Amino acid sequence: MGIFRMYKNASFEQRTIFKTVVSLCFSSALACGKFVIGLFSDYGLCIIAVYTFALLLAKLQCVAGAASKKNSFKKRNALMATFLMLSSIVYAGFMCRSLFVAPPKRDYGLGYVLFVAFISFSELGFALAGIFRTKNKGHFYRDIKIINFCMALIAILTTQTVILDFMSEADARIYNAYTGMGIGAFIAACAVFIAVAPKLSVVGREHNVFELVEAEKNKIVCGGALELVLLKSAVYGAYIYRARFAGGRLEGDIVRGPSLWKRMNIFLKILCCVLSEILVFAWLIGRAVLFVRSANLPARLEGIMVANGFKKCGG
Repeated sequence: MGIFRMYKNASFEQRTIFKTVVSLCFSSALACGKFVIGLFSDYGLCIIAVYTFALLLAKLQCVAGAASKKNSFKKRNALMATFLMLSSIVYAGFMCRSLFVAPPKRDYGLGYVLFVAFISFSELGFALAGIFRTKNKGHFYRDIKIINFCMALIAILTTQTVILDFMSEADARIYNAYTGMGIGAFIAACAVFIAVAPKLSVVGREHNVFELVEAEKNKIVCGGALELVLLKSAVYGAYIYRARFAGGRLEGDIVRGPSLWKRMNIFLKILCCVLSEILVFAWLIGRAVLFVRSANLPARLEGIMVANGFKKCGG
């Protein structure tokens, strides 16, 4: 009871770290099991374990960075991107090998298929739980969500591969190979995103303070509260700089307004869940476009304020 009470009273960050550690232990145990089984029966399982370990090491850097009080973000961020890129290369290579080398034909029994499907869905469950329960509380927490999403995609394709091999009479390896290479490319893109995001995203740079030095240029701040729209987005939420002006000093934060999902009623949310297989790709493309559009918003804000007679200063 004491453990449950401590968990209930813990902060969001502490609960997130705890849940991520639990999922890390679970996924590590599965990966170790796959590696050991692969040594004796199927070397392909060893390769699966390798790219899984790379993903888990990337997630471990997130947990260690979020829990540590030392200022080692740049080093851990570089390690996260490196492990994620390594995982994408191994995974894409593993999936595309079947285009050139036909794997030995295996007659999977129903029990084996159900066992693999159970493991894959368990991995998928932990990954999806990490996606939906992780809020944007900083780079490490956002990166945990990204890695969880990558693991969820791999778990889905693993299930697809085994089920197609069991149920389809036609050779499904070409479909699995191209899908796997696509997922590998997506994971590689996530690695690049993690590497460049700290320099371009708003996360960690929300708080901005300016001092009025040339009052004759000021045309947007009259006193009191200021709400300046930096980027409009009806689907994902607009980026707004909300600040207060007093004594020649403007201080506030860049915040994101409520997204379309948060504004929808329960019936529309249910409809979106039903159509999730179609909408998720449109959502991802739109999210990528939004990241490009919102790249370096703090610098854009600074440009606007300088043009109005302000200079940036420390918070």
